Amino acid sequence: MRRPLLIVLGVLLMLVLWRGCGGDDTPRGPAVVLRVITPEQLLHLVEEADQPLRLRTVRDVLPGGLSAAMAPMLIDWDESEIDRPDGFVVVHNVNYGGNPLEGTTVLQSVRVPLDGVDHIEWVLVPLGRGGRRSLIHHGQLRFVFREDRPVQLLDVTGEAGGGDIVLRDLVFSWEAWRAPGVDYDVMTGMDAAAYSLGLRVFAGPQRFLEDTLAGRDWFATSLRLPGGAEGLAEVLKVTLALGDGVARHTISEIFQESAEQWLAHAPQADRAELAVQWRALQALASPHRVTNDPRLNLPREERTYQTVLRSCATVAYYCVVVAVDRLGERGLDDGVVREHLDFVELGGDQAWMSEVAGADLGGIFMRAPMALRWLRANPQALPDKIPGRLDKAGLVVREGGKTVEIHYSASGLTPWGQVSDNLIR
Repeated sequence: MRRPLLIVLGVLLMLVLWRGCGGDDTPRGPAVVLRVITPEQLLHLVEEADQPLRLRTVRDVLPGGLSAAMAPMLIDWDESEIDRPDGFVVVHNVNYGGNPLEGTTVLQSVRVPLDGVDHIEWVLVPLGRGGRRSLIHHGQLRFVFREDRPVQLLDVTGEAGGGDIVLRDLVFSWEAWRAPGVDYDVMTGMDAAAYSLGLRVFAGPQRFLEDTLAGRDWFATSLRLPGGAEGLAEVLKVTLALGDGVARHTISEIFQESAEQWLAHAPQADRAELAVQWRALQALASPHRVTNDPRLNLPREERTYQTVLRSCATVAYYCVVVAVDRLGERGLDDGVVREHLDFVELGGDQAWMSEVAGADLGGIFMRAPMALRWLRANPQALPDKIPGRLDKAGLVVREGGKTVEIHYSASGLTPWGQVSDNLIR
């Protein structure tokens, strides 16, 4: 009797204390007056899509009130070529070059080679105290590209001018898209209506810098995919397709709602021109169906963030599982232990999940047994459990019969060597 009670109390503690993926307890400064990027400005940004966009992280918002700095990745399908052996996609809204100390974010456009992945790391980022043993983690995927097939920055002076346009790694992070300056709250996130789901893409060094400034280290585990290079490429393609699809549906819905509000409050003389602008934006944001695979075309109820069903970790894990399933359907299933590869259901929201979002301490305690039963059936919902699940399924690189996990930190080894090696002295 005592052990089940302790487990329930542990679940209760997790629900109360878990701040979730991307949360930040740092006290905020003075209130910031938000600046909405107008439809006219958005259309101008589309015309200058390859130009870096510098934003004030806690000031700038898109129509509808969501953070412009948290804008999810979007694929420029007209500029991409995906059907050739050396295919690539042009990705907008890649976070690289901003300074988190002054509160600036720079979004760039990059060309990503679909066949260029050298290896993929599952990265755990402890958010609470205790390092790797923390109860709280963020989960993200890091794609490292080959020397001969790197990611390329667009609109940056290249070798002809003595510059460097190369990026060696990208971090894909599924996050709760919300208003600027608003911390993610795990309890609020239990309500699927609270946050939008978005896939943010960072240059690896940018993400590591921001995590380091928040006192967060990385614990990386390299993945082993069936089919070698083809398997690595499949995880990249699945992640890109899912991220673009979710973003376009969400943005299209936001633009539809915002257009109605803007037109209702606009002066009569301006409405016709504004209506044209909004129609143009809606057309540009419309979803692009790259495949008929239903696993990559999520229904509306699965395109919102939810703390346990559709979190940073569960959606990233979903991308890996879907990629492995698709590889298996092509006969590439070498070494995968299917009985240990969890089925991931992004839907299936249950009543207790939304109820707990607004419950007091007593209400949370009453629902803890339901949370316990669900977590027992869905261990992949806890980020720190996922490397072990992947290992049991045969999807983790091993050396000497043991799983290798690399600890990256600013005070020790970074993914690019020692910090002192790259400083001007």
